[in-house]
Amino acid sequence: MRHGIAQKLTRTEKAYTALKKAILQGQFQEGVFLSEADIMKRYGVGRTPYREACNRLHHEGLLEVVPRRGYLIPEVSFHSVCDLFEMRLILEGVIAELAAVRATDLDIREIEELANKPLPSGASEKQFIELIYSNANFHLRLAKTTGNRELVEALRRNLERTERLMYIELRLSRFRNREFRLLHSRIVDALRTRDPKAVQEAVLNDIREAQNATLTFGVRRQGAELPLNNNRSAELPNRIASLAIRSGNPH
Repeated sequence: MRHGIAQKLTRTEKAYTALKKAILQGQFQEGVFLSEADIMKRYGVGRTPYREACNRLHHEGLLEVVPRRGYLIPEVSFHSVCDLFEMRLILEGVIAELAAVRATDLDIREIEELANKPLPSGASEKQFIELIYSNANFHLRLAKTTGNRELVEALRRNLERTERLMYIELRLSRFRNREFRLLHSRIVDALRTRDPKAVQEAVLNDIREAQNATLTFGVRRQGAELPLNNNRSAELPNRIASLAIRSGNPH
């Protein structure tokens, strides 16, 4: 009995992992329904693991359920992109201020190593993946200096949601390794000063660069005249300052 449950979980996990990767990397066209038969054949999974994986992805916001139609790959809307970046600005603004006072010398050295790590400069899918993961690892390592696991997990989920957007940008050559390196180096330099405001500004500037590129692409893509620098983003630094917890190193 237990063996059967373990097998089922393994198959569900296999389907979930494969589908999530494909969705985030843009292997499925937006606005279309998944073909149950094609997915089952492609990944070698049964109907139950497939549906359980899809339900899990639905709860994560990566799929939509349409009664009697199936699972839909949602289109990325301008509003949803704004929401994701607003949430990231809030999360990482607080993380930056806490990191300034909680990061150890070892933390800073390890973050600097990630910032200086050689990054791919090509345009293959493999290099895109490496660049995206390197960026995520840098920001998550910074988050870990806070000692707050809830903040780390919240950022991890947000970065996963924005991963799909980054693949779009990389395919258009909007992001380059030299830009990542420069922005990350500025964060490390600010972190050495132990100045919460300096670290916060360096981190927020990094995120705003990605936000501006993504929203600019979104406007061109939809053919709409949409405000790129909306009031919500402009208000965030002051809001973040009021949210940040003023405390010393808890370790």
